[in-house]
Amino acid sequence: MSTGPVVAATALGKRYPGGAWVLRDVSFDVPEGTVLGIVGENGSGKSTLLDLVIGVTRPSEGRLAVRCPLSSIVELGAGFFWELTGEENAVQAGLLAGLSAKEAADRARAAEAFAELGAFFRKPVHTYSAGMVLRLGFAVAAFLDMPLTIIDEVLAVGDGYFQRKCIDRILDVRHRGGTLVIASHDLHALRSLCDRVLWLRLGKVEALGEAEAIINRYDESLRRRAADSSGLAPRRSGTGEVAIRDVRLRDGSGREREEFRTGETVRVDVLFETAQPVESPIMGVAIFRDDGVYCYGPNTGFDGCLGGTYDGRYRLTAEFSELPLLGGAYQLSVAFYDKDHVYAYAWDHRLYPFRIVADRPEHGLVLLRHRFAVEKVDA
Repeated sequence: MSTGPVVAATALGKRYPGGAWVLRDVSFDVPEGTVLGIVGENGSGKSTLLDLVIGVTRPSEGRLAVRCPLSSIVELGAGFFWELTGEENAVQAGLLAGLSAKEAADRARAAEAFAELGAFFRKPVHTYSAGMVLRLGFAVAAFLDMPLTIIDEVLAVGDGYFQRKCIDRILDVRHRGGTLVIASHDLHALRSLCDRVLWLRLGKVEALGEAEAIINRYDESLRRRAADSSGLAPRRSGTGEVAIRDVRLRDGSGREREEFRTGETVRVDVLFETAQPVESPIMGVAIFRDDGVYCYGPNTGFDGCLGGTYDGRYRLTAEFSELPLLGGAYQLSVAFYDKDHVYAYAWDHRLYPFRIVADRPEHGLVLLRHRFAVEKVDA
C-alpha cells in the first residue's frame, strides 16, 4: 500500500461566487491509518473543508488530492432517498460504493444491527425522526468500511448511548488501520480519537499539530473569549479610599512563585494603603479559572475577623492550606469593600495569574480525597 498521505492539501482556498473567502491558504495532509480532527468556531470553514475533501464542491485555488475511496457523514440524511426504506438506502449506498450485491446486503445487515432502529429499518426514511436518520447515516457510512471516513459533527448529536457507540466504532476503525477526518465541537472525544488536530479560525489555519497540544490551545482560547464577552475580563476599579500597591503569591516557605502543585500551600500577600481612615473594610481575595469560573472567594467579612480602623500602609495575608485546585490556568482577584460590602474601595479583578500543575491526570475543578473498593456479592 502507498506510504504517502491519503489526503494532501496545499494552499487550499474556497470562495463562492460574489462572496468572501470561506477558506484561504489551508495546507495539511492525512497519513494513512491516522485520525485528523478539525476544530474551530462556527463559521471557521470546517464544513466547507470537508465538502472539498468529499468532492461536493471544488476549490477556488490550491491543490487537493484524495487518494482512496471514502464514505462520509457530513449532513443529517445527506445522500438518502427519502421514499426508500432504511434497508434499501443501506444497500443502495453499498452498491454506489462499488460493492457487490452480496457485500452490500451484508453491510446493510451490519448497519441494521448497529443503528437499532427495529421495524423502522424497513420503513421509508421520511417517517424517521432526526435522531433515527442520524443513527442510519452513521451506521451506513461506518459499515461501508471505506479506506477513508469523513465525519462532521455527528458526535454532538443523539443521546449519550449512541454517541458512545459511535466513538467505539470509530476507535474500532482506527485500530484496524482506517483513516478518518472528524470535525467536532466535542473536544473530549477528539482528545481520545485523534492523532493530530487542525484548528481553523475565520477560514485560515490557526494551528496544526499533535492533538492534545492543539486542543488545549483551542480550549483555552474559547474560555478566554467566553470570559471577555461575559464582562469578566480583568480590570481595575474602585472608589479610591484604598489603593492596592503590590500583590505577591508565595508558597508555604514564603518563596514567591507563579506555579504551584495541587495540594500545596499558597499564600497571597497584599500591600495596601488607605487614603484616609477606613473603618472595618472587608478585605478579600478570589480565585477564578481562566474561563471565568468562580472557584472560591473568602473575605474578612464572612470570617468575622480583622475589624477596626485602618489608616496608613498594611500587608494583608491570605493563606490557602493544601489548595485542592486541579491543573490549569487561574487568576486571582483582590478587593477592599466598605464595611457593609456595598461598594469597592479597590478591586483588582483577575489581574494576578498563576498556574496549578497536577501530578497525575484528573478531571474536574478540585481534588476530592477518595478511594475505590470492589467486593464480590452473591447472586
